[in-house]
Amino acid sequence: DAIASQAVWDPTSDAGLEDAVDAARNARIVIMNPPFTNRVKMGEKFPMDVRKTLKARTDNLERTLVRSDPEMDGFVDKNSIAPLFVGLSDHCLNSADGVLTVIHPTIALSNPSGLSERLMLARRYHVHTVLTCHDPKQINLSQNTNINESVIVMRRHNGPKPPTRFISMDRIPFDDTDADDFHRCLLNCEDGTIANGWGEVSHWPAERIEAGDWTPAVWRSPELADAAARYANDESITTLAPERFSKSRWARKKWEYTVSSAETPGSLGLIASNKSDGQTRIQGRPDEYWIPEDKSRTGKILESASGYLLITGGQASGTGRLVAVADEIQRVSDEGSWVPVTNLTPAEAKALAVFYNSTPGRIQLMRNAGRKLTFPKYNPAAIANVRIPNIKDARIQKTLADCWERTKGMVVPQFRDGDCEVRRLWDEAVAEAMGWDSEELARQRRLLHREPHVRGLGYNQYGDAPSG
Repeated sequence: DAIASQAVWDPTSDAGLEDAVDAARNARIVIMNPPFTNRVKMGEKFPMDVRKTLKARTDNLERTLVRSDPEMDGFVDKNSIAPLFVGLSDHCLNSADGVLTVIHPTIALSNPSGLSERLMLARRYHVHTVLTCHDPKQINLSQNTNINESVIVMRRHNGPKPPTRFISMDRIPFDDTDADDFHRCLLNCEDGTIANGWGEVSHWPAERIEAGDWTPAVWRSPELADAAARYANDESITTLAPERFSKSRWARKKWEYTVSSAETPGSLGLIASNKSDGQTRIQGRPDEYWIPEDKSRTGKILESASGYLLITGGQASGTGRLVAVADEIQRVSDEGSWVPVTNLTPAEAKALAVFYNSTPGRIQLMRNAGRKLTFPKYNPAAIANVRIPNIKDARIQKTLADCWERTKGMVVPQFRDGDCEVRRLWDEAVAEAMGWDSEELARQRRLLHREPHVRGLGYNQYGDAPSG
């Protein structure tokens, strides 16, 4: 039978394990750094027989956990081992007032694949505090990793839950004196700027946490976190159906295609590079042209794996230039670089390219980052979460598509280069089309340019004030 607060462990001859289980039961505080390893790579440094034993033990723990707590069935998965450790920790804790503190990849607090974990934890705990350091040189809290990490403090709580405190740090304490100073300054800061340049405190409504939105962790600016959430939950604007985003990226095999040129009939323009100089204008420019050996395949490829609009599948947050490109000719992409959007007209594609590259489009996309903040990956599910204008509205479509025409020849600076004319033009077109405040978009644009993983510098590491 399922037991709400404790897992039922299978009998074992391992006396040491039994003693450890007994010692861990009913703990008041659990502090842990669960391994983020993909389960298929677990124990890869050990001999194969040891790896098989580890896998068998892990699978047995998972079965035991799910049998005793069926809600964990959607929580643990076969990809990452971390949720299993968090689930086991949950069963170690006192059911009345236990406190669970974990170090987690920051992207796990925002990406679609981590949603089930966030939902379950928010049901069982008050997510009290989330702490993230936004100094680009101090993003991790664990050894031997280079991904952004956050500390999450959760506490058992009965009744309506209070807001969650998010601490955005601008640097990590260097020594005990620094740590004491940070602690003292934090105690004296209920909300807003922390003294001595330590960062900023903000609060996130409990209803957003319970809905799985823990995205303030990915932003240094609380204002940007709030703006991104408002756009993402604005039901007056819509989303594209997930099936519009081609999941069957062109699997190009050298023996099936040959290098061609734009002049050759039947050639396919391939937009593939996500490097800083791959796409420099909002009008997409093919990196290469290829033609199928079997010419009859061209039509099928154009139907299922091409589009007038392509959205980035991942790029560097600082050195990239565009998150979407459009053209009057259907383009294809290979796996992992750009995502074609199907069933759009050229005019609709142009309008959407302007919106995705505008500040409201970018910050929505960035709040669903996968892999790591400095080089996020975007799968079709993350892209489909971005709310967009109704491009069937003739006025909206014309306003945005006309902006595409005016800016299609302009070279777009890298994200880290800051404010620029072409981004201002995109934002002003979006403000006009949607009836939004252009000054508000301008402020968000400037804040976005100051984000540490965009600019490459933390707050207080440059001359201009970060909040202007």
